Amino acid sequence: MQLNKIIYDIRESLKAYSDDDELDNRLIIYLVNIKRAKYLRQELNNYQRTTDVSVTQTLCLELEEVSSNSCSVDLDCETILRTKLPIPQPLELHIKSAITNVKSSKKLDVPFNFITKEKAAFSKYSPFNKGIFAFLDNDKHIYLVSELNTLKLIDCITVTGVFEDPLDLINYKNCCGCTEPSPCFDEDTTNYPLQPHYIDLIKQEIVNELGRSNSLNEDSQNNSADDKE
Repeated sequence: MQLNKIIYDIRESLKAYSDDDELDNRLIIYLVNIKRAKYLRQELNNYQRTTDVSVTQTLCLELEEVSSNSCSVDLDCETILRTKLPIPQPLELHIKSAITNVKSSKKLDVPFNFITKEKAAFSKYSPFNKGIFAFLDNDKHIYLVSELNTLKLIDCITVTGVFEDPLDLINYKNCCGCTEPSPCFDEDTTNYPLQPHYIDLIKQEIVNELGRSNSLNEDSQNNSADDKE
């Protein structure tokens, strides 16, 4: 379901409680996003739950070669690849990363080994060190390290994950080097990244909260008017 449809449903349900013109869509979007984050944290912090693809988003990011001193990890190399832009804030989880896939933008390429930045310094000593390792640093840039000479041939990657605010991806593109790239999220056309049962639950919660808040405000105004009489 698209975000604009979620907003419409909530506004329609609230007509009995308030003047529709007084309700700001930004408040509805804010409430939808924070409730989505709450429910997804509860779900994804369960060891037995896998990440449903319907809650993930994918963006494309161009790479640049920078000094290895650019990151917070002590790496035994002179240069390293880094995304030109930082990624949106991933959902904060206790037991795993909210980033589920990092790979070359070429469709048939296999995903990189996504590791923590603490493990990145030891990646060259891994028995599987012939692969490409990716890690997210404190600056929210993704870095790539590898012993392979082909590393520097990669100029664009795709990053898939669960992000704190889906609307942050409005400013990111769905491909690199496209003639007319599309934004990774559009309120009118992109499905909001959440399972339908959570969407229904969140809509009802928001209607209840905003409806109750408006009723309390009306009661307060009525009492104030009565006191003046």
